[in-house]
Amino acid sequence: MNLKQTLEDFKRRYDVLSVFDLNQWFDQPSQSQEQWLSDQFKLLWRESYEPTQRLVFTLTAGDQYETESAEIGVVLKNTQFWLNRVDISNFFIIILTNEPNIDQIQNSLQQISRDTVNVNVHAIDEPYTHRKTTVRLQKSHYQYNSSDLVNMTMDELSDREKFLLTESKTFCIYPWIHLHAHPTGEAYPCCIADHKIGQVGHCHEKPLEEIWQDAPMQQLRDNMLNERPSAACTKCYEQEDNGFFSVRRSANKHHGQHIKKLDIAPFKMVYWDIRFSNLCNLKCRSCGSIFSSSWYQDQTKLAGPDWAKNNKPLILAGRTETDLVDQLLQHIDYVEQIYFAGGEPLMMDEHYLILDELERREKFNVSLIYNTNFTKTKLKTRSVFDYWRKFKSVSIGASLDDFGARAEYIRKGTTWSQIEENRREMMAICPSVDFYVSPTLSIFNAWNLPDFHRHMVEQGFIKAQDLNVNILQDPPHYRIDIAPAEYKERLAAKYLDHVQWLRDKDPLQRATVGFESAIKFMMATDNTHLIDTFWRKTHELDGIRRENIMDVIPELAALR
Repeated sequence: MNLKQTLEDFKRRYDVLSVFDLNQWFDQPSQSQEQWLSDQFKLLWRESYEPTQRLVFTLTAGDQYETESAEIGVVLKNTQFWLNRVDISNFFIIILTNEPNIDQIQNSLQQISRDTVNVNVHAIDEPYTHRKTTVRLQKSHYQYNSSDLVNMTMDELSDREKFLLTESKTFCIYPWIHLHAHPTGEAYPCCIADHKIGQVGHCHEKPLEEIWQDAPMQQLRDNMLNERPSAACTKCYEQEDNGFFSVRRSANKHHGQHIKKLDIAPFKMVYWDIRFSNLCNLKCRSCGSIFSSSWYQDQTKLAGPDWAKNNKPLILAGRTETDLVDQLLQHIDYVEQIYFAGGEPLMMDEHYLILDELERREKFNVSLIYNTNFTKTKLKTRSVFDYWRKFKSVSIGASLDDFGARAEYIRKGTTWSQIEENRREMMAICPSVDFYVSPTLSIFNAWNLPDFHRHMVEQGFIKAQDLNVNILQDPPHYRIDIAPAEYKERLAAKYLDHVQWLRDKDPLQRATVGFESAIKFMMATDNTHLIDTFWRKTHELDGIRRENIMDVIPELAALR
């Protein structure tokens, strides 16, 4: 039946209080669509409904994005979310739509819903009219493990530039466009630079511009241009040796258009990654007090009172509380991409100050990338989702290592149910924002990572391609290559089985390459001599936190 006939049928069967046209969503300004929907639902709300009463919503305008790999059901997901929020029971709701992906949408609505019953989504026979909707990221045309440049073609490069960006073993564009700062104020050429020998300055002592022009950065640039390895870059070299798509190669791929700046290296930071402080609400096993303020008490118990006298829970990267933000905002006319990490960036005032300034200047073309533990999505009255939906390109890498009790053990302070709730809310409010899981692959989660990956896919939280294996390289006693040979063989077999499951589900090849490279990384080195250190460190922390690893990750008994 068509829409008119179906409406007449439902009106005969129920007391239809209202027929609401969801197609009006497309006529609202993008920045106010959710607020409009919320306001309309509040007008429909009643303290109680009679059992025979119904609210009917109609949608015939093609509730999907333009690319075949993009999200579908944007309007209906928001409808379900605001039904939850305004507190109208699904029992009284009928949705009439000609959406061809109705079964997939029905499953998505069930994942978002907080109700014990499902919304009645009813298919109608009506001409399908596609409504154009903003596309944030076209993943189907992006090859993760390819060196093809994102923002320019090879035809625009000289032979020398092509060599540097795609063939060189040492060149990285970052030192010409970027400078990184730890929460401690230590400056590095990037976040993955070797922390012991890669420091190029200190933000407590000098402004960013002086560090940028100082001898260590100049020497690093010279090394890269002349194919000389640099001590700061050893982690990228190790990643590449084991088949990972390294940070260096990714930088060249995404920022290669700045290759024309090599002769002058002007102090114009187009890529930002400054860790303003160590403010964080979690105490992850692979972390420490430098990157998490919550680690302070545990670190004091481990290191003793003398350590506590010389350290503070909260540390700032700049000379003053606002120093580095003030310096960065001087470059806001040049910035193209910002990487927010921490600490936990979604807890930091600095993060929201930068977004506020970008919004004020309407610089919505700036690309935003996050590494977040995804436990907090609001700071005071500010919801990060309200910002994200305004920007052209937003990519969220959630630092989630496992699910359930395992997640809560590895990243202490996590409440797994809250992670799931945050993901459902994000799917409803800004479903077009890119979301992927970026687990830190350590000995803690090595065995269960394939199971975690499948769990997230089966729950509808990610697609199979949306997992980025972040191999743990430090501290060494948590690396997966500490495992004995037999455990490695079993783990490799499990990963290869998982790769077979991934074959037709991972067009990006990001997850596939991650698991294959993890096998190579694990087999390349025998670090079994660190097993005793692993157990000693683990038992010390278990004692402080009143936990027992065997209660949560029993398979690690194989390391004894």
